[in-house]
Amino acid sequence: MTDANANGIQTQEVSLYDKDGFAHDTDNPVRVEVTTLPIVVSESMIEPIQLSGFWAGHVAMVWQLMARRAGFTSTSILNDVKEFDNSVADYPELSNSTLDIISSSAADDGNPQGTGVGTVKVVYLDSNNTLTESANIILNGTTLVTAVLTGVNAVLWMEVTSVGSGKVAAGNIRLRINGGTVEVEQITAGGNKSLSGRGRVPAGYTAYLHSWTTHAIGNPMDMRLRGTVNTLDRSLSTVYHFLDNDYVGAGTDSHDNLSFQKLPAGADWKVSVLAGGTAANTNRCDASIIMVLIADA
Repeated sequence: MTDANANGIQTQEVSLYDKDGFAHDTDNPVRVEVTTLPIVVSESMIEPIQLSGFWAGHVAMVWQLMARRAGFTSTSILNDVKEFDNSVADYPELSNSTLDIISSSAADDGNPQGTGVGTVKVVYLDSNNTLTESANIILNGTTLVTAVLTGVNAVLWMEVTSVGSGKVAAGNIRLRINGGTVEVEQITAGGNKSLSGRGRVPAGYTAYLHSWTTHAIGNPMDMRLRGTVNTLDRSLSTVYHFLDNDYVGAGTDSHDNLSFQKLPAGADWKVSVLAGGTAANTNRCDASIIMVLIADA
């Protein structure tokens, strides 16, 4: 039997047996303290997690997530880094949402398979913020396929699972909120995975930010990594606080160590930018974020 004392220290009842299995004084068991050590995060954890999928006995994952934006609404307000709907500065918020899918090209068709993408899958958080991977979603070219996902609280990424002779998306493949045109994710023509700099930490996990790399193309970009976490105690916040910033000169890049900043379950994070220009053909920024996710139990 295991108990916790007033100081929160666990104790466990132990019956004494010798090496040959003979019991000694089992009517008066000894109580010993069992110390539960905190999970220690460090640079040395990356390779073991990638090889085994575990850290300190907990399920663990290393994610590298990429983001891109070309074209901005303003040079004076933060624009979230995403490939879809550059007429809108921010990501749309989802809550138990139903999503549709459509392409701008008839060649992105899975029945029969066109020269573009036939099927995709989406990694998302459901209405309980549980990490979920969808089944293959069959595209129908420029015809909207409705209600391909239901109960969605956050989209993490979308990627191609089957493709025709063109090997990449023929058009822009867009996830939309059901019944309208509000876009929430996109695989851009010529690509095979979405490039959106945002996400949410799944239920039952804690995330640790490892590092990020930023690039500016055309004009300088003032990049910000933001998250809904309080700075002092790393608890959940309703406000997107700055986690790191990089001022990146035109045609240059930057790399920052993020010191394993902690994001608790349910925390949202995103990449935003004060752009040096607005025109899509001359202004682009890219980012790549590495984080470690460790299951709480």
